[in-house]
Amino acid sequence: MMFYILFILLISGILSLEHFYPNKQIIIGFFAFCIVVLVAGFRDRIGYDYDSYVSWYLTKTRDDDFEFGFVVIMNLFRVLHLEPHFLFFFFSFFTCFFLFLGIKKYTENQSFAFMIFLLLPELFLTSFHLVRQSFSVAICFYAFYYLMNKKYFIYLTLMFVAVSIHYSAFLPLLIYFFVFKYPEKFNERNIIVMLLISFLISKINSIQLFYFLFEKTRYAYYFSQESAPVNNYKIIILNLVALFVLFHFRKLKEKYPNHKYLLPFYFFSVIFINLFSSFADMARLVLYFRIFEIIIIADLVFLFAKKKRLWLVTGFYIYYFAAFTYTLRGDLEKTGVGKFIPYQTFILK
Repeated sequence: MMFYILFILLISGILSLEHFYPNKQIIIGFFAFCIVVLVAGFRDRIGYDYDSYVSWYLTKTRDDDFEFGFVVIMNLFRVLHLEPHFLFFFFSFFTCFFLFLGIKKYTENQSFAFMIFLLLPELFLTSFHLVRQSFSVAICFYAFYYLMNKKYFIYLTLMFVAVSIHYSAFLPLLIYFFVFKYPEKFNERNIIVMLLISFLISKINSIQLFYFLFEKTRYAYYFSQESAPVNNYKIIILNLVALFVLFHFRKLKEKYPNHKYLLPFYFFSVIFINLFSSFADMARLVLYFRIFEIIIIADLVFLFAKKKRLWLVTGFYIYYFAAFTYTLRGDLEKTGVGKFIPYQTFILK
């Protein structure tokens, strides 16, 4: 666990240099990017699906089950006779690459946004085992910029790539278009109603209906009772933070015009977590919307004057750092392969 804490503190220190050397933002960001890719890309047996990916790559047993884009990438690596760990490096590199491209497009507060990405366990740590989906999430995140700017061909091309890697990307393909077309539908009143209704629905477990709808499909697992429910305290905290953001809804849209599109995605993520709180695996679909939280929170902090901004940066850093360490502490209690702890890497072998 200490490795991850030192890693986060190191990246935090590097990114904080941007405050003192604003003209060196590109160099600082590149240095941080390289360290993150080295840690994520050269991991050895880290992530709950690690051994499964190795088996699928070597034996070809599930080539017919996977989306064709992922199979094409595996076949390319097989033709080149590369070891499985190169496949993990490829996905880690391009997940971070598209993430960086998206952050640069959406906000000027890039360092803090990237820091939030690393600290949100549903994003960075999750990318260690949800390899395909995390890659698709990063592509979709970047792609929406082109939809906002009405560059439809680029948007659809990128989304096509994302869907070819993981079919779940079809959901944001539709919802992104809806939000882009009707951003005015998502005002403070409608959002707070949706937050309240989704929270109440989560408490009566009506989402169980979806299990019966999907029980004969490969997606039935996501609604199964085997899935661990999301912690109730987490649900409450997420909704309280969402209300804090909602309180500054108009100010965010006034200062950052693009937020009329991005804010609904952030609130969607909280609404979907409420709805699927009893099915943690189903909450994986939330990633396509929660990734915009890194932009929303980073820009929210910089709405304020320097003194209050410092308090908010500190508060949110502690909030996300606590979530990060809580996830790692939970990993200590697990047994078997694929754990995050202890961290292992090919570099030191």
